[in-house]
Amino acid sequence: MQKTKSKIKKTFVYQFESIIHIESSDDNLILDFSEDYLSKSIDFILNSSSDLVELIYFNSHPSIVPSLYFDNNIKSKYLITNTVSAKTILSDTSNDKKIKVVYSISDNLIDLLNKSKLEHSYNNYFTYLYNFLIDKVLKPKGLSFFVTLNNKSFDIIFNNNEFIFFNSFKINDENEFLYYLFFVLKNYEGSNKTDKVIFLGKFEKFKDYYDIASKYSVIDFIQDDNSSIIIHDSPFFSIINENYIRN
Repeated sequence: MQKTKSKIKKTFVYQFESIIHIESSDDNLILDFSEDYLSKSIDFILNSSSDLVELIYFNSHPSIVPSLYFDNNIKSKYLITNTVSAKTILSDTSNDKKIKVVYSISDNLIDLLNKSKLEHSYNNYFTYLYNFLIDKVLKPKGLSFFVTLNNKSFDIIFNNNEFIFFNSFKINDENEFLYYLFFVLKNYEGSNKTDKVIFLGKFEKFKDYYDIASKYSVIDFIQDDNSSIIIHDSPFFSIINENYIRN
C-alpha cells in the first residue's frame, strides 16, 4: 500500500472477480481490496474526497450487440448464454455508436456509491478495449486477431477492418491458450501468411505465450512502454488507463 495525498478529484475502481483495484488520476494511489472489504474501499474513497468515481467491470463477460438491432427491453436475453445469474444489467455504447456492450453487475458496489452520494459512471472493460482499437489500429491487409492476455484468461477480438468477433477464455498455461486461439483462427479459415495475431501490450510474464504463438502464426504487438502503473490481473489495461481513460 502506498501513501496518498489528501485529495483525489477522480478515482478509478476496477472490479475483478476477487479484488477491487482502486487508482487515482491525480495522486500516486494504488490500492487493492478483496470483495469482503467492499465497504472499506468506499470509506477510503470518501475520506479521500473524490469528486467522481469511474467503475470498470472486469468480472462480467459481456455480450456484444449491433446498435441497429439492440432492444433495451430484452437486455437479459442477450446474456442467457454467458451469465448464470443476472441481477442488474447495464449496457454501454461504443464511441463509434456501432455496438452495444451488455453485461451484468453485482448491486453491492453501486448501492454503496449511491448511499454515499458519490457521483459515478460505469463501463465494461470491453468497451474501453473496443474504443482503444478503433482509435489506434490501422487497416491491415489480412485478418487481424487482437489478443489481450490477463491473469488466467485471455480475450480475443477479430477485426477485419471492422469489429466482427469477441470472446474470452479461461486458461491455466500457454498450451491451453494455443488450443483456444487456433480454434478461433481455424473457424475463420485464417491464412498463416497474410493474417496476424496481434498482442495488445508486450510483457515479460507472457513471453512463453508469444513464443508458442509465433511458431504457428505471424504475430505482432501494439504496445506502449510509457505505462507506469501495472494492473496485475490485466496488464494491458494499465496502458489503456495511461493513454485513454485519463485523456
